[in-house]
Amino acid sequence: MAEAPDFEVDFQIPDPRLEGLVSGYHRYAVTLPAGHIHRDIFFPAWANIRFLVEGDFWRVRIGEKHFDVPRAALFGPSSHAGFSESGTGVMVGAGITPLGWYRLTRRYASDFADRIVPLDTLLADTAAFWDAAQAPAEQLKAGLDSLFLRLLGSPRGDEVRVARLHAELMEPAAGGVADLGERLGISQRTLNRVAKAAFGFGPKLLIRRARFLRSLLALRDAPSESWASRIESSYYDHSHFNRDAQEFLGMSPGEFLRMAKPLNDASARLRARILGQPAQALLTPRLTGNA
Repeated sequence: MAEAPDFEVDFQIPDPRLEGLVSGYHRYAVTLPAGHIHRDIFFPAWANIRFLVEGDFWRVRIGEKHFDVPRAALFGPSSHAGFSESGTGVMVGAGITPLGWYRLTRRYASDFADRIVPLDTLLADTAAFWDAAQAPAEQLKAGLDSLFLRLLGSPRGDEVRVARLHAELMEPAAGGVADLGERLGISQRTLNRVAKAAFGFGPKLLIRRARFLRSLLALRDAPSESWASRIESSYYDHSHFNRDAQEFLGMSPGEFLRMAKPLNDASARLRARILGQPAQALLTPRLTGNA
C-alpha cells in the first residue's frame, strides 16, 4: 500500500573542474513501515549513474518499459517520466550531462535512451564507484569527485558542438530543427548525429522536451495563474501542451500537479536551491575546457 515516507534528500555540487560534465550528486534515504511501498515520479532527464546502497528492491517504469533496477545502475537519458516503487532504502547517484557523456564514452547515448542497465554495461570497473557510494554521506562528494576527475579529464576535440547545442536547447527560441542547425552552423545530418551521440535523442524531441519541462515547472511555481500565462508561446493552445504532457508524463498537467509526489516535490525545491534548476534536464551549461 502507499505510505507517506520519512525521507531525507541531499544534493551536492561537484568539484568546479567537473562543471558542465557532472550536473550534481544526489542522495535519497527513505524509511517506511515494514511492508509499505513508496511510489513517486521523476522527470525526464539526462543520464545518471545510481547505486541502491540499502534496500531490498527498486522498480522503475519509463514509458511502457519496466525495470528492476540493479544495485549499480546506469539510467540512460529519458524522454518519459520515471515511475518509481521502492521500500526503505538509500540511493546515491550522479548526473551526467551530455558533454560529460560525450567525454566519458564513444558509445551513443541513444543506445541507452529510456533504458536502465547494469553500470558495468558502460563502465568496465565499477568497484571504485560502489565504494564511493557506500561511504558516509560527508565523504560522498570527495570520493565521486576523485573518480570523475580521472574519468573525465581528457577532452575530445569537437566538444564545442555538444556544448553549444546544449546551450541552445536551454533557451526558448523561435523556429525548429532547421533554425537550430543554422544557428549552430552545422548540417542537419551532423546535428542529428551529435544529438543522438551525446543527448540520446534527435533534436526535434530535445527541443520539445525542454519546452515542455520549462512550461510545466512554470505552472507548478504559479498554480493560481492560468496555463496560458505560464506556458511558452510556441504552444498553439492548451491541447497542444496537453499532448506533450501525455507523451512525456503519461498524464495531463493537472493530474501531475495534483498527484502525491513527496520526493519529487522536495527534490525539485532542493535541486533548484543548490544546483540552480528544479530538473536536471533544465540546467544551463557553461562552456568549459576546449568547449
